[in-house]
Amino acid sequence: MDARVRSAIVAIALLSTTLSAQTTDPRLANKLDARTRTAVVAIIDSARAIDLPAEPLIDKALEGAAKRANSQQIIAAVRTFASQLSDARRALGRNSTEGELVGGAQAIRAGIPVHHLEKLRSVRAGSRIASALTVVSDLVAREVPIDTAIAVVSGLVRAAATDDQLLAVRADIETDILAGKPPAVAASSRGHALEQTLAASVPPNGAGSSGALPSPSGTNRAGDQGTGLKPPSAASGRVAPADAPSKPPVSQRKRP
Repeated sequence: MDARVRSAIVAIALLSTTLSAQTTDPRLANKLDARTRTAVVAIIDSARAIDLPAEPLIDKALEGAAKRANSQQIIAAVRTFASQLSDARRALGRNSTEGELVGGAQAIRAGIPVHHLEKLRSVRAGSRIASALTVVSDLVAREVPIDTAIAVVSGLVRAAATDDQLLAVRADIETDILAGKPPAVAASSRGHALEQTLAASVPPNGAGSSGALPSPSGTNRAGDQGTGLKPPSAASGRVAPADAPSKPPVSQRKRP
């Protein structure tokens, strides 16, 4: 091989190595050996190429390093997590947030089939379900049957439970399980109780809307302006006759 060609190859290789080092996250450079780092960076670059979030993959690699996992274990964990993120996005949609993708990957890792993620996504259009996915995974980890966990959390998402309420009911379910209640019973009873609470907090027949009162037929009728209170005569059910004399002001009344 010509000396100039060899020099050119070496220069290209050095340039490639330099560029790779410049784009490597410094956290990985500090925590991973060269072989592991090269493999992990390649997986992360492939994930970025298909618009998957890189930060969760970096975190996974750093988690492995913190646990003193060997090179093969770290690489396998990052590669598997990248695959789970991809599967989660297919189930949840391209507009899913990073938190939802991580929650979906966590659910898949817990053994929840992808079609259940699709079902949870479709329960309430426009809602963010990162916390719901985390709760489902945690319930399954507590031996709540998958179908039960999905049904409970789907019902709560449908009822517009907040993230705080979802996390609180998870804690209640875990407490019940630790106290000896069967996991499926604990999840169903706690989920049903919260659904009832949420339903009770919604005014019936549209009550509570400005200037409207509920009617027996389920429609609204206009309410009184201002305070919304009826005049005293209407409230008591008595109407004064038109020719009834009016009472003089208190200041003009004669004392006996």
